[in-house]
Amino acid sequence: MTEENIVEFWRWFIKNETRIKGCISNKDITEQEKIVKSLNEYILGFGPFSWDIGLNENDDWFLTISPNLDPELLKISKAIIDLAPTHLDWKFYSSKPCKKWNYQLEVYDELMDIFKVDSSAWNFVALEEEDGTIELNFELFNLSQRHDEAIENAITAFIINELGEEVLTTQISNIEIFEQFDAELNGMKCPVTMMKSELIG
Repeated sequence: MTEENIVEFWRWFIKNETRIKGCISNKDITEQEKIVKSLNEYILGFGPFSWDIGLNENDDWFLTISPNLDPELLKISKAIIDLAPTHLDWKFYSSKPCKKWNYQLEVYDELMDIFKVDSSAWNFVALEEEDGTIELNFELFNLSQRHDEAIENAITAFIINELGEEVLTTQISNIEIFEQFDAELNGMKCPVTMMKSELIG
């Protein structure tokens, strides 16, 4: 990947901005397929990223290029977004941003069935490591341990929604999951609805 490859992508994006907005707004499947194919060719040409595009909860047009929790890919996605056009009325993200949400999650379990999780009643304890990174401890109460994979997926989705993918990728060193905290952690716990204000302001 070179800077010229990135510049070429953004030239294409600027040229096709109206088409991109139109096919999403009008749900033109044929046109969407063409746009998705082009976006895949450009973005996946930079590396094994995932991406999302459309209107967010504030009706802002956005494009997110996700490094899939890979610190090395995050460096590349940042380089791509650093060259994004500033004159367009878009929000461009180099990783999945945190968002306003209702703490309701839908994740897959080991059988690929949808597993619904209400995370609003969880508690957490954040412990700072010697290197400045954070260990996050979660108290989940009644989630059955037979859903280990679903719980891990729910924790990952929760942190991305609450703190953003970049924080999870670069600042969270370890995650521990408890059905119920011991006495030491219990004395330090906070509801997860306070996590954003406690950790990133």
